Order: sequence, then C-alpha cells, then structure tokens
Amino acid sequence: MNFQKIDIFLSKLSHKSLLITTHDQVDLDGFASSLALKYFLETYLKSIEVHVFFPILSKYTISFKEKLMEKFPNFDFSSEEEHFIKLDYFIILDTNNLEQVVLPDIIKRTSKNIPFIFIDHHFDSEIKYEENLELYNIIFDNTTSTAEIIFDIYKHYQIDIPIVIRYLLIAAILADTGGFKYATNDTFHRISDLLQEDLSFQEVLMLTEKESDLSKKIAIIKGLQRVEIIRINNWLIGLSHVSSYTSSVASTMLNIGFDVSIVYSKELSNFRITTRAKKKFCLETGLHLGQILAEISEGRGGGHDGAASLNGEVLFETTLNQILGKIKKTLINS
Repeated sequence: MNFQKIDIFLSKLSHKSLLITTHDQVDLDGFASSLALKYFLETYLKSIEVHVFFPILSKYTISFKEKLMEKFPNFDFSSEEEHFIKLDYFIILDTNNLEQVVLPDIIKRTSKNIPFIFIDHHFDSEIKYEENLELYNIIFDNTTSTAEIIFDIYKHYQIDIPIVIRYLLIAAILADTGGFKYATNDTFHRISDLLQEDLSFQEVLMLTEKESDLSKKIAIIKGLQRVEIIRINNWLIGLSHVSSYTSSVASTMLNIGFDVSIVYSKELSNFRITTRAKKKFCLETGLHLGQILAEISEGRGGGHDGAASLNGEVLFETTLNQILGKIKKTLINS
C-alpha cells in the first residue's frame, strides 16, 4: 500500500470538515469501513470535523447493526442527515462510482464544488471527474474488502483499534469475502491481528448470521425456475431474472453448478444486472466481470473479477447482450 500517498491525503484533512459516505443499499463493508474511518480520523487528527451519512441500509446491514447496538449500546452507530453547515471534502468508501452515491437533499443543494476522494477495493474504471482529487484516491483492487484497507491504515499509523471497531472490521471482511471463500493470505493475516482474547470469532459469526427471509427464498426459487442455460465449450452460463434479491439468486446459481451467473431485475424506468463467476473459473479464463461491466456502462457499473453489478435506465437489451457477448468472447478465446 502506498502510505506516502496516504500521508499526503491525511495532511489535506487537518483542520477540515468532511463527510464520509458510501454507496446506496449500504452493505456491511461500506457500513463498517465508514464508521472505522471516522474513528481513525478523529483519533489521528485531533483538529478535524467528521460526519458520516448512510443512505438506505440493506436488510442484512440493518440486522447486523441492531445486534451490534445491543452489544455496544454506548457506541454511536448513527448516520447524520443535517448539520452540514460547511464541508471541505467528501470521502466515498466502497465504490469508485458517483452514480452509486446518494446524498441528502441539503448536501445536493450546496455541494457542487466540494471535492471528493474515493477509498475502495473495486476495479478502477479510470473515469475522470473534473472536481475529483484523483491524485489522492486510495483504490486497491487486490484487497478483498474496503475494511482491510482501513485496517492497514490503522496498523501503519499505530492507532489502537477498540473492540467495537474490530467487530465491525472482522464482520465486514467476513461478509465481503463470502465467508473467506474469496480471501487471500493477507486477509487471514489481518483477521489474525484483529482477533484478540477479548473478541470471540464465534460471536462475530452469530452477529453476521443471516435471518431467514421468506421473500428471498421465493425469489431464489423463481430465479432458478427461469434460468436459461448457455453452454460455451464445457462451461455453463446461467441467465435469469427476478424482481429482487438478484445477488442471492446469482450466488445460488453458482452453488448449483453454473460457472457464470447473470441475473437482472427490470422495471419500467430502470434495471439492475448482477453477475457472478467462480474464482477458479476467473483465474483459468481471465474473465473479469468488473472490467466488462465498467467498460460497457462507461463506469456506472463495476466490481471484482468474480462479482460485479450494473444499474441503468435505458438500453437494457443492448447492455445485456453486450455483457453476454463479452463473456462469450472471453471464454471462446481462453
């Protein structure tokens, strides 16, 4: 990690007021990383004003937050929606795409000239924004979660991590690596550092345990009933559609045997396309779903090699066909 770059980044924040936020439908990584970064900045830089704003939290994140609030009732998990009198910077975590960021109305009216900085672990689509301080973006595609980037910052600057922040970081890493399915050796080294005698990994597992959701079960069953099977050589691509839970359906399709899954939800004015691929399959074929979706959408979508998504409003059929075409071309040429 380029800590010289982070040194410069931190030097710009002294005596400033900033807002930390993340993508819409906030997942555990965006939620935990935002709170952990806020604590770090307030500890490391004494003369700083830090606000956190969360748009809509995912159901999973809400469930985890409620459980953690019971365990740590004195920790501030809140998201501010006003009192933004003057802001010098936005820090946007767990996405490098402004299209996925939702700001409160009071910010929209006053934020036209406020620069923003990305901290993210997804593929960098290299889209240029005139007001962005691109020099200071902290994007590491080889890190499996944004929480790991935040942990590395804590460790480098020798800031003690309180137990509630360690719970947050471990839970975020656990969630974003699919229960360590996509973890690297570095991921396990970080988890080892975060686990101490005062923290039970089994309790973190219980806090992150997903609640049974009947509507999700129905969506998965419907998604599997509608699957179109596309065969390229000895590989199987699954294409399906549901009204919600596209990620869960796409992941289930991999579990039952597909090498690549594409699941979309479509309404009159917008659509969402979710893609998944097995890690071994990506390594063997060179497939990178994040790059494909970023290229097709001109930066409105993206993600990892084995997990990426795209939101759009027009040209649904064209976009879907382009995604399928690029995936097929990769497989045929591999």
